[in-house]
Amino acid sequence: MNSQESEINLLFFRGFWLEVGSRLHAYSKKASRNPKWFVMSVMGRFKIVRFVAKSLAKRRQIQNYHSESTASTFKHLDANPIATTLKKDGLYCGIILPKNLQQEILEFAHITCCYGDREPHLGFLYSKKEQIEKEIDRTFLTAQYFNTSLLCPAIKYLGSDPKLIEIATLYLGVKPVYTGSRLWWNFAVKDEKPYDPNKTITFFHYDLDDYACLRFFFYLTDVGCHDGPHVCVRSSHINKKTIHVFSPVKRRTDQDIINYYKSENIVTICGEAGFGFAEDTFCYHKATRPLRSDRLMLQIQFAIHDYGLHNDLKEPSLLKRII
Repeated sequence: MNSQESEINLLFFRGFWLEVGSRLHAYSKKASRNPKWFVMSVMGRFKIVRFVAKSLAKRRQIQNYHSESTASTFKHLDANPIATTLKKDGLYCGIILPKNLQQEILEFAHITCCYGDREPHLGFLYSKKEQIEKEIDRTFLTAQYFNTSLLCPAIKYLGSDPKLIEIATLYLGVKPVYTGSRLWWNFAVKDEKPYDPNKTITFFHYDLDDYACLRFFFYLTDVGCHDGPHVCVRSSHINKKTIHVFSPVKRRTDQDIINYYKSENIVTICGEAGFGFAEDTFCYHKATRPLRSDRLMLQIQFAIHDYGLHNDLKEPSLLKRII
């Protein structure tokens, strides 16, 4: 088996049709909760549908956000060139999270339970990770926090920050809706250990959370090339290969992405703690495997609709701590 065949086998490790079946099963569960989301998830990949959906959304006077933006913690940012860059590239880097908010979120992450491999019954404090792994004989690749906007005032604030809303409004062209936050670790795992890319999404894919969607990401730890940097394919939100649009599977191999989009458009995003960037979720993107240090990342998301499916909200009674 050659390297490309090995990569494809890893990508669709259960087989192509089993992968499609798994996606259909997941889609059917979400569709039962919100049929409008299902329509969007099927039709939203087509450019004309996305354009019509944005046109039909109720517009709001964008200048209203200019007067509100003075209260923002990101006063130094100029929303107009950021939105212009986003429209062209689907990516803008260099939104720095203030030190006080960094510290508050980092402290929250250390005193609040995260949940191993996103499983609600596997809660633990980050400081206890290695101890827990030994006790239950399991290696965690990732861990997510739940209900972050409800429990962490700094994260809640970012969801209503006027400057972030102004950027989202200029980019989306319609009144933005804050659809939720996400805070999670990707853990450094030695190269010789088994690694399931499905748990950390370390393969190229795009997300369809709405007909138009914008995410702000912030690193809460220093992220170099060996610390699991995020990777985004510049301009892939407006330039998708036709077969990729019609394919029932959104995953793509690295070589497939390189062949079509070229290496110079694949951006590996590194930065110190507090470094942030904005990304259109329709761009191809992926996480990378941390080999040196654990990576903690925050996501703040805006869209034109809220389907109630793209947040970290979880019924507290379902959350269980291991010890």
